[in-house]
Amino acid sequence: MSYWSFYFLVKVGLHHAGYIDMHWLPNLLLALALMPPLPMRGLRVTRQALAWPAAIALLYHDSYLPSLNRVLSQTHALASFSPQYMAELLARVWDWKIALGLAALLAVYALLAQRVRFATFALAGILSIPLAAALAPQPDMPAASAAPAAPLAGGGAQAPMDPDAQLQAFYASESQRRLTWTTSGAPPAFDIIVLHVCSLSWDDLDFVGMRDNPLLRRFDVIFTQFNSAASYSGPAMLRVLRGNCGQMPHSKLYQGADPACYVFPSLEQLGYESHALLNHDGHFDDFAKTLETDGGLAGKLELPKDAPVAMHSFDGTPIYNDLALLSNWHKKNQGAKRPLALYYNTITLHDGNRVPGMTSRQSLDTYKPRLTRLLSDFDQFLTELEHSGRPTVVLLVPEHGAALRGDKFQISGMREIPGPRITLVPAALKIVGAPKASASNGPLVIDQPVSYFDLNTLLGDLLHDSPLAPGSRPLSERTAHMETTPFEAENAGTFVLRDAAGQYLIHTDKGEWVRYTP
Repeated sequence: MSYWSFYFLVKVGLHHAGYIDMHWLPNLLLALALMPPLPMRGLRVTRQALAWPAAIALLYHDSYLPSLNRVLSQTHALASFSPQYMAELLARVWDWKIALGLAALLAVYALLAQRVRFATFALAGILSIPLAAALAPQPDMPAASAAPAAPLAGGGAQAPMDPDAQLQAFYASESQRRLTWTTSGAPPAFDIIVLHVCSLSWDDLDFVGMRDNPLLRRFDVIFTQFNSAASYSGPAMLRVLRGNCGQMPHSKLYQGADPACYVFPSLEQLGYESHALLNHDGHFDDFAKTLETDGGLAGKLELPKDAPVAMHSFDGTPIYNDLALLSNWHKKNQGAKRPLALYYNTITLHDGNRVPGMTSRQSLDTYKPRLTRLLSDFDQFLTELEHSGRPTVVLLVPEHGAALRGDKFQISGMREIPGPRITLVPAALKIVGAPKASASNGPLVIDQPVSYFDLNTLLGDLLHDSPLAPGSRPLSERTAHMETTPFEAENAGTFVLRDAAGQYLIHTDKGEWVRYTP
């Protein structure tokens, strides 16, 4: 097989290291097709010409990269990336240490190839894959007879089942969940502000050493296991704006929903005046259009203005200063007679942003300074709210993480697989104007798996039984028996589940379940 043995041996090594999911049978068939010597040069040339595209396609199929259909569906988005950002992404793919390692291995292979029959080792390596699977502790993947129990909404459990059945049971359970907000009869006693932050997860905070940022300690409740269930902005926006219903499949997000699912129209029925504000123009992926047509905020979106440009997005469009936008909106509406409900979306932390004045233009280098600025802006805005005298419930709900760390499945910044490092985000709640709401030794920390429905259930409790009323129940009592949601995240055909043992399973858009082992 000449140097084809090197191809197969490298893939076997990558498979056993967890970097690819090598499908042993098609690889074995390709290796067997390359082994027999051919007498005629023309036949040898033809075999090589056919083998190369087959080998490349097979390597792509073995990788955890998205399917070609998924890549082709995103060409319109990729076309909007600036040349600088495309160069930055390509630089993340190319690791010179790996390239040097492969070159060294190839050199050793070339020296030994004359004395060692590597074809035998290549075949043995390919066959080691099914052998290792057979010898591995069972079950390697959950099976109908031995799978962990699939938890139901609210913390229950059902009979053991395989991942496909568990996924179906999850969505069947979630489809039954509905919230109906009510008040005690009096008008709502506080404003509501939702800070929807792009590209911020707990893992990102750990990666840049900012998990204990002082801003988070200003909140009354912190959710360490909040699952945003999405890895891109559009789906995350629809999920947060329809959070009065259980989690729905990605395929149904753009098909409309039960009117009761929409958060802001539900608030309007209680007497709220809805507003929506972005620190960007919202044109990418039709974000602003989707917000109005599918998010329940038609006619509520305000254009960013009267605020300085803080940086530029990966496509060159301006991104405005968060504090200036929020402060201007708050001052303009401070005298409103009706309670206000604001949806605010910021992409200050988005991958590929270019910040003027910073030495490095690489978005991974500028992430921590941008995060520091954003959290400082939010901190100052909370102070403004406290000084204003208008009671306000502030909800910090990140869309998804930035995937700063990367893993064996995808490079830094890539979010096709919505794993826990991307979708477990630092959600938090603060009641401005209710001094007794905060615990004396810091915020309440909720370690249960929760998502949008559970957070909105807590908000509904505050709406019905105002925390500003004399003798109102403390937050510790309100959160003692919170609703929970099992971990499930999805992105256009790629699903991630968590089993009872805390193990994560990924169903790729190529139709296979694999263990998530970053």
